[in-house]
Amino acid sequence: MKCDNKTTTIHKDVVIIGNGPSGIALSYMLAGNIPYVISNDHPDEMLSARLALSVGQSLVNEDLEFLSSGLEGRSTNPVSLLLDSLTHPCADIGLEIEPLIEWRKNGVEIDHIVFGKGPPGGSWHTMDPHILTLSLGTWMSLPGYKYTTRDTADKRAFAHNVARYYEQYVEETGLTKYFANGTIVTNITELEDSRESADKQQHECFAKIDEHMEVEDMSQPLVSKQAGCPITNALNFLLSRGQRRLKIDRCCKRKLAEADCKLKDETMTDELGSGSLNGGDVSCDILLQKNRFKKMNLNCDRNRSVSFSCDYDSLKKANGSVYSTSFSGEHATFFNFLRNSCSLDSSRLFKKVPEDAVPLTNPDCDPTTSKAQQAAEKSKVTASTKPRWLIEVLDIKTRTVITYTCNSLVLANGASDLPNRLMICNDKKDPNWLLHDVRSLEIELDLYLQQNTGEPDPVLIVGAGLSAADAIIATRGKNVPVLHMFRNKYRDLNKQLPENMYPEYHKVHQMMQSTTPYTLYTALPEYTLTDYSEENRTVILTSKDGKDISYRVAFMVVLIGSRPDLSFLPGNFKIGLNENMLVDSKTNPINIDKLRHSVRGYKQLYAMGPIAGDNFVRFLPGGALAIVADLYRKARI
Repeated sequence: MKCDNKTTTIHKDVVIIGNGPSGIALSYMLAGNIPYVISNDHPDEMLSARLALSVGQSLVNEDLEFLSSGLEGRSTNPVSLLLDSLTHPCADIGLEIEPLIEWRKNGVEIDHIVFGKGPPGGSWHTMDPHILTLSLGTWMSLPGYKYTTRDTADKRAFAHNVARYYEQYVEETGLTKYFANGTIVTNITELEDSRESADKQQHECFAKIDEHMEVEDMSQPLVSKQAGCPITNALNFLLSRGQRRLKIDRCCKRKLAEADCKLKDETMTDELGSGSLNGGDVSCDILLQKNRFKKMNLNCDRNRSVSFSCDYDSLKKANGSVYSTSFSGEHATFFNFLRNSCSLDSSRLFKKVPEDAVPLTNPDCDPTTSKAQQAAEKSKVTASTKPRWLIEVLDIKTRTVITYTCNSLVLANGASDLPNRLMICNDKKDPNWLLHDVRSLEIELDLYLQQNTGEPDPVLIVGAGLSAADAIIATRGKNVPVLHMFRNKYRDLNKQLPENMYPEYHKVHQMMQSTTPYTLYTALPEYTLTDYSEENRTVILTSKDGKDISYRVAFMVVLIGSRPDLSFLPGNFKIGLNENMLVDSKTNPINIDKLRHSVRGYKQLYAMGPIAGDNFVRFLPGGALAIVADLYRKARI
């Protein structure tokens, strides 16, 4: 924690925006809980075969692309389909099979924080508590703590019970310390990473070296010379193992005297230009050569030290000269390049470092490390790692702004923050009787009925989705008439919602299509709202043939979908599949790498949940798995 005047900046490895089921599932895995495959006995024979070599292994370190190939379902994200297939095998066809995975707390505990406006559970706390879920109650469970049926014999769950479950989940799984509830993220800033340009230059430099470098055979010991730079010594040391030596005109801006060596076979006059590693700045001047580069194929000894320091005895035996150079800091990266270029067995000596590796500030990945060593290592890594993101957060209770920095940022803030609006409503001020959610409608109706003892005015409901159906059911349940305005698009609900499981929605759908009048319900297909009066509570509806009808209403409820609130992102961030449109969970989700859930075009930025295409709770843990697996890969865990 750093204090600058009155501003407090707190650093976390990962910051999660959104404390709904998506953020909760990811927090659970970041806390060290990871899935292990315990069986490959799956009805899908192809999946069973792919799982054969993964039994007993953690999914975090497995090839998720291979395991998820060919899977189909209600999600477009392959890792989400994979984890759901292992958690609820063949659930869509009614089979009840035990999960093929189990959760174990032996992963790395990554320091993180979860921000949310309300209690854990997100928008589930703002829903009508008496609405039944679309999914079965058992599918509302998150990893490691099952949802226990609190309802009647109905397999679906009430929204208020689901909201309560998510609150209990955070407490029971010990995640409370990671949650900052009652907070609003107000601004996100992408911090400029000076290492990014340096890494790019270094990569280009090495590419040029690989293309133009020449070597020459050396049958005689090297002529002793003044100590050069560590890079020159490293090159000469590695090449000398095969009785070859690199001729260098200059290196690291230090002019070196050319060695007077008699060549046994032929004289090579090609020269390698300069390179410098100075605080991350890399410059490389490659001189023109008379002969093209001949690929090095040195049969280097495999039995060499794994230390970054040269082996004294081995070096002395090779060329009779002693060069003792230690590589650390930025030179370590260069040494890795040299090692790989000279055919060292890196698979045995070193673990490959991903190009986009980002060290985590939590060193607990090594269980053999003592707590003191872990604390020292954590301090060391924290000091050397520059954060990628800066987040400004408003504490609703104290009205103070706290600044956080992090290496990785995850967007998990759902898709129901901002309601979609009618065009006419954009040009006028919203009257107090215009609503956009069922919960507010029920509260306002109760107050309205208490104040008006006579026959109530109808409620105008705009929309043809499930939320509109919920509003119709709630309004008619209070004996208030409904005016239902919608587009003339009839969907076959049986394809998505079987009638035996969702009878209430099929009943509303039947009323929408029927020419027979229903009590307390009037269908207005293909009508358009053309005007309304705020003072008189009147609306003017126009039919497709141009006929106007005026109604006096108690409330107008517009339920035509919603979208996420991403106003905290910089204005130049275009993260949707269609960059010219606002992000929408149904029509324009965030453009992600589906295997890693990383946002395309932005480093260390992830997205999961509805804004990434997963609209059912059962698929959310898969998105969390994709993110955690990518973090583990980059941190070499």
